[in-house]
Amino acid sequence: MSKWTQGLNPEQGDAVNHNYGPLLILAGAGSGKTTVLVSRTGRLIDDKIATAEKICVLTFTNKAARELKHRVQLKVGIKSKGLWAGTFHSFGLQLLRKNHKLCGLPAQFGILDQSDSQAVLKDLAKNLRNTTKDKFDFSKVLECVNLLRAKKSLPVDQLEEYHEMAIALTPGYEKELLRLGVVDFEGLLLEPLRLFREHPEVLMQTQERFQQIMVDEFQDTNQEQMKLIRAISESHMNLSVVGDDDQSIYGWRGAEIQNILNFPKDFKNCQVIKLERNYRSSSSILDLGNAVIAKNAKRHGKILRSEKAKKAEHIKPEVFVLDNEDEESDFVFREIQTIKAAGGKNKDIAILYRSNTQGAFIETTLRKGQIPYSITGGTSIFDRKEAKDWLAFLKQSLNDDEVSFRRIVNLPPRGLGENTLDKLITYAEEVGLNLPQASKKWDKAGLPEEKGKILDNFNEWLWTFPQRLLDDTSIGETISKRFEFLVREIGYRDLLIKNSEGQAFEKRWQVIEIVGRILESFVGRRDPSIGTLKDFVDSMQLRDDVGNEEAKDEVQLMTFHASKGLEFPNVLLVGVEEDLLPHKRLGSDIDEERRLFYVGITRAQEKLTLSYCRQRKKQGVVRPVSPSRFLIEVEEQDLVIRHELGNRPVTANEREDLVKNFLAKFSSERK
Repeated sequence: MSKWTQGLNPEQGDAVNHNYGPLLILAGAGSGKTTVLVSRTGRLIDDKIATAEKICVLTFTNKAARELKHRVQLKVGIKSKGLWAGTFHSFGLQLLRKNHKLCGLPAQFGILDQSDSQAVLKDLAKNLRNTTKDKFDFSKVLECVNLLRAKKSLPVDQLEEYHEMAIALTPGYEKELLRLGVVDFEGLLLEPLRLFREHPEVLMQTQERFQQIMVDEFQDTNQEQMKLIRAISESHMNLSVVGDDDQSIYGWRGAEIQNILNFPKDFKNCQVIKLERNYRSSSSILDLGNAVIAKNAKRHGKILRSEKAKKAEHIKPEVFVLDNEDEESDFVFREIQTIKAAGGKNKDIAILYRSNTQGAFIETTLRKGQIPYSITGGTSIFDRKEAKDWLAFLKQSLNDDEVSFRRIVNLPPRGLGENTLDKLITYAEEVGLNLPQASKKWDKAGLPEEKGKILDNFNEWLWTFPQRLLDDTSIGETISKRFEFLVREIGYRDLLIKNSEGQAFEKRWQVIEIVGRILESFVGRRDPSIGTLKDFVDSMQLRDDVGNEEAKDEVQLMTFHASKGLEFPNVLLVGVEEDLLPHKRLGSDIDEERRLFYVGITRAQEKLTLSYCRQRKKQGVVRPVSPSRFLIEVEEQDLVIRHELGNRPVTANEREDLVKNFLAKFSSERK
């Protein structure tokens, strides 16, 4: 047994020892897939099957990529240098940066997020002869535009006018992205595929560079990601994918479960290894999970078996039936108190629900009971306006970025309104400049000297911003302090004070402080240079999670979707009802909704509690509800303990104590 398979079970060892050809690792929940990925990567390097530079690991989060690289480095040391691990979007970004000229892009092209893309579409829509364009939801327009760009069919449930709007805007949108010198998120996948088609030599170079391809969370891949995987691996077929079809829950955002279901048929001589030993949950929890997911017909056959110690084996999942959502919230509060009384901590408890609206009732009760909590999977700090504003300042200070320039040129207001911008845009189009370049030739654009001086001062401030941020100790000893100083200097803090009061201001300023700390942490782990600031911008635009702080002792509230990949000693699944799970409006794919329930069940390590109500208020009207069909499907199998009255029955000892306490109290009152 080699050092790479020591401590692994036989199936894990087989996966780690695989060298060449296609491999599908069906990794059940809690089966140690990360350990397998790390060990296989390290062994390939150590046994000289492939050098680190020849290995590419594609993940769905940068956090997963960083963890893998770190753990491999700990085991193989300097030999791991050059290992490429990152997200599909990071891969696309690197490829486009390297071949930017072939793609008609500037060397430091920008990346548009969804709100920026919607703003571009809104701007283009102004030129359409459509009197009703103001009523459009441009997030839906963007969704249709992206489907057209990927040569996919438009959704049949979308209004015809959205189809027409998308068809009219798509050609202009793609031209506008090129003119602006930017790529949007969809383009980070589509443009590499186009690059491979139009420049086969680039594809050959990429295939030559990466001789071993691995893909994590393979069940979440969409069509474009699958095309990318096929392209870079087709010359050698050394492709290993890790995933669990039973945890495929992102069909609504494009994930194709067929990618993992058909993998053994699509790739000849594919070896399939099942990881069915679960190191997370007790057997009673897995019994329920196995029974639920077995009702899905289209899946790879797989049964999870618990490898945990037997101490928690007797604790069956419990189902509590409550009258309404208010009682359910009170029940959640009581359960938290019960768990803590038994020695549990707040952070050991997760409350999962299908829809975010369910969380509001529980939040109110937890606040009232002064139980600390946090909501996982909520809005990212870099989705907040303040963070996006300052990312735009940093982007424009490093390279001309027309979208960023438009966002910040009059932020805070400095007298450069729409008329000024229109004159600059007209001049820029006439002479073939971008907007930031045109702003430096304001006199030729016909702007008065007063406006010109404001633009000169603004551009001068931007030009000095990066270097002052990195090394001007006269304005602060640390990068975070220098960042806050510069935010104040340009008047942004005063703007926040003017537009918000008290706690609202504190929350908005806190975003600035957090961005400063994340920036300092990022630069601190690297060489403090302009290049590092550019890397920071890329990471933030790719939604990297570099700012995670240590978990506090708080109860975790989250949707079923947000819980994927996490685990907790105690899990409460609330609202396990028909029309919530499966969801009446969002749950048209019943198999995927069942997989979502399975994901929720398998988050629990020791104790799983479920609840549903007899009635729930919907659109202002109290209506009777039924338990989820997923519960009804398995109720004959004696896998759960039901509490129809919403409480556990009192034990004989507890009853005796209650009687004693009552009699003691009664006696004292009579005296």
